Amino acid sequence: MKLTLYKTSFLFVFFGFLSLPIFPSDSEDTGERYIATKEFSYWIDPKSEVNVDSVLAEGKFQPIRENFANFGFLKGTLWLRLDPKKFPNPTKFPLLLIQAHNIDSVDMYFKHDGDSYIISKSGHIQPMFQREIPHRNFVFRMGHQKETILLAIKSDISLQFSLVFTNQRNLQREDYLTQWVYGLFFGSLGIIILYNLAIAFFVRDKSYFYYIGYVLFFGLGQLSLLGFWGYFFVPNSYYWKRVGIPVFFSICLFFFVLFTANFLKTKVRLPRTTRLYHLLGAFSLFNVCIALFGGIKESSIGVSWLSVSICLTLFGILVWGLKRKLRSFYYISIAFFLLLFTCIIYGLLKFGILPSNSFLEEMLFPIASLADITLFAFALADRIQLLRQEKDMALAQVTTLRRERKISRDILMQSLPKTNPDVKNLQTQIYIQPMKDVGGDFYEYYSPNPYELGIVLCDVSGHGIPASLISAMGKVAFTTQKDSISSPKQVLEGMNRVLYGNCTPQYVTASYLYLNNSTKVWRFGRAGHPSAFLQRATGEIIKVHPKGKIIGVFPEIQIDEITYPVFPKDRILLLSDGVLECFDPKGNMFGDTGLIEFLNTNRELPNHLFKGKLIQALESFSNREIKDWEDDLTFIFLELV
Repeated sequence: MKLTLYKTSFLFVFFGFLSLPIFPSDSEDTGERYIATKEFSYWIDPKSEVNVDSVLAEGKFQPIRENFANFGFLKGTLWLRLDPKKFPNPTKFPLLLIQAHNIDSVDMYFKHDGDSYIISKSGHIQPMFQREIPHRNFVFRMGHQKETILLAIKSDISLQFSLVFTNQRNLQREDYLTQWVYGLFFGSLGIIILYNLAIAFFVRDKSYFYYIGYVLFFGLGQLSLLGFWGYFFVPNSYYWKRVGIPVFFSICLFFFVLFTANFLKTKVRLPRTTRLYHLLGAFSLFNVCIALFGGIKESSIGVSWLSVSICLTLFGILVWGLKRKLRSFYYISIAFFLLLFTCIIYGLLKFGILPSNSFLEEMLFPIASLADITLFAFALADRIQLLRQEKDMALAQVTTLRRERKISRDILMQSLPKTNPDVKNLQTQIYIQPMKDVGGDFYEYYSPNPYELGIVLCDVSGHGIPASLISAMGKVAFTTQKDSISSPKQVLEGMNRVLYGNCTPQYVTASYLYLNNSTKVWRFGRAGHPSAFLQRATGEIIKVHPKGKIIGVFPEIQIDEITYPVFPKDRILLLSDGVLECFDPKGNMFGDTGLIEFLNTNRELPNHLFKGKLIQALESFSNREIKDWEDDLTFIFLELV
């Protein structure tokens, strides 16, 4: 990446060096070209109503003061006059070159052997093959005229030009050199586009795609601005010659907005400013529509104003980022300030506020743009390096976290009871599956004799190491309540007193079951936990849902408990919310309805098959394996025999 960028930078310097002898200064006469703009005088017909026969009589011609004339966005027809006394040597300078690339029509009128005018046509309106001399500029043969020459120029695009007398040999020499140098320029743009396109598909970063769009349409805009678009690609299309500049540069501005906004993450950092910034980008697309539907002049003016508006908005964004020393803003800022300076100068040139010349017109944007594009490429390369460093750090943190979570999970799983309760005439199935590495579900039981059982099922809010630590404290809190085994109310309220103040900001939900197989008594209480389900031997299902607040948040809580007589073949199911909050691909929840339907369907299912059957039903409903769930899954199934 960096090698390619260095090559691009070298091309930029090399290109700038080569360009110096190609575009002589306005006062230079190489012996084969003579800049004669100031030899002409001009008059503007604002309504384009005066015909050529009346121009000399009605026109109030004024001298042109600069060698590079700048008329901005012209209304009407610009008439230029050259007095015969100021003709150069026609043998040495037989060609008149209008050094401009975007004139809608330019007609040269001269008299020859009579009073009638001979007309030679050029401009975008004239197909390339019908011009007297096909060229990306506009060239006329002078001959040996001894009468006044008139030029009529019309253009919807900002009008800047110089008038140069030259010869065929010099014209060909300059064409060869300029096309060779611009070939390097556009070739470097093509290499940058292809290289970054490959990276874009590899890293899947939208910034690269936006950057490619920006460079691509900037290159097409430059092709139009420099006349190569009309000369090589659409030589006979008046429409596409005219729309090239406003369309391509408007789309370029659109991608520039997307690129800078996405790269600098302004949507998150500066949401209000980003809305304005994106609105300017949307106006750029609207400006494309204006150009495509014939509003060339309006669209061209729009490009200039949008360029300034976008640059000023981005200036404020960059100042904000630089004050906060955000690394991603550095390269963009350097490139932007160069681009801002270039855009402002170019806008002032186009509106005629600053005097222009052929060097600025030809070279201002190519030189600045190649430097900008190179700096933007450096910014993207730096972003990849930064992302790689962040990825390495994240991987190291994930590895450490996984190691810690595995240790915590091992501690939690080791702390769970190693055997199921051994109570006479009671069959038990217990299943616990923590989410990923560490979960918040745990259970514990106490059986002081072969007939009594107290079992608690808890769910700690959240997951990971904090949940496992609170789970460990919850187990300790339960062991302090063994003297109250027969009362769910006393056990849960006692656990709350132990855990209150030690869970913040988390909390615990719990359900507690007491079963005496000798007296056939079942008591149940809950603290913010899901209901329990009692299924009679007859198949009747009772949803048991006493009131009770969560544990660990309030200094004191009130727990209700419900007592039921139980008989052989009765079944009891305790569960965590992971069972009920199972979702199918359409977003439907398993819930109480799905669980009750499962219990009804599998009433005769042997106890030892219940665990596997319920897991299978949940996986089938969710269309996922249990190990991939986002929540813990725990249930305890008891059956009296």
